[in-house]
Amino acid sequence: MTANQIADIKRQAFSNAFFNALMEAMTEASGSSWSFSPAAEGESIAEGSELVWTKLTLDGSLQGEFLLELERAAASMLVSKIVRLPADEFGEEHSAALLKLIKSGTDRFRFALKQEFGSFTVKAAVASDAASDRAYVSQIAASDDAGNRAAIRMYLGSSLAEALAPPPSKAGNPAVASVKQPKSAAAKAIADQLNLNLVMDVELNVTLRFGQRQLTLREVLDLTTGSVVELDRQVDEPVELLLDGVVIAKGEAVVVDGNYGLRVTEVLQPVSATMLK
Repeated sequence: MTANQIADIKRQAFSNAFFNALMEAMTEASGSSWSFSPAAEGESIAEGSELVWTKLTLDGSLQGEFLLELERAAASMLVSKIVRLPADEFGEEHSAALLKLIKSGTDRFRFALKQEFGSFTVKAAVASDAASDRAYVSQIAASDDAGNRAAIRMYLGSSLAEALAPPPSKAGNPAVASVKQPKSAAAKAIADQLNLNLVMDVELNVTLRFGQRQLTLREVLDLTTGSVVELDRQVDEPVELLLDGVVIAKGEAVVVDGNYGLRVTEVLQPVSATMLK
């Protein structure tokens, strides 16, 4: 795994920790169960729509800024589910209620990251402009059990993005991006061990390999409809499960609801934090 991939995982873990805390605050405030998922195609914030922004500033063992961006209509809907304000407009009362909601989730957020980064404060304020510093962007779709959905976009500033995952040139190791050491003496270093609790929701691509075969360029060019390519594996040999090109398990091919699947019969290399380095 490359240094850039590791950096993306750490920054995604940061945004997931914040959105988890925000969903918990929304669930507590509204009485409905809120959760989030990666924004699907078509759920992105529409170009040209009216937007509202909230800037959050971190200070202490973790420093920097990030910006939350919502469509004005989505922000009105969220506020209407928590306080008795009309959902078809967004005024000063709506803005204050949204800011209060976001602030209510920051304590959970700070607690979730304390072990890795030590103690830091979070200040939230209404912002009047879109983010000009967009070192890292993530977007989620928040939804409740009544079917209400809202897209929320997060922009990490460059200083915060670097604090979460310094570039290799500044980490002193060209192969692996290390984590900036927390200033707090009570904080634990995370350069040697990633906290898997923060990256459990990060999606990884796995591949099933039934076999392989080397072909000459001539054989590739001769492929036509109906051609048969013989693989290097017998039909009774196990199928391999690969993560980032590494075989981690073997098993039997099965069909689940019309889709191919794998019944694991042997785990060769359990996934651990060391595999993400």
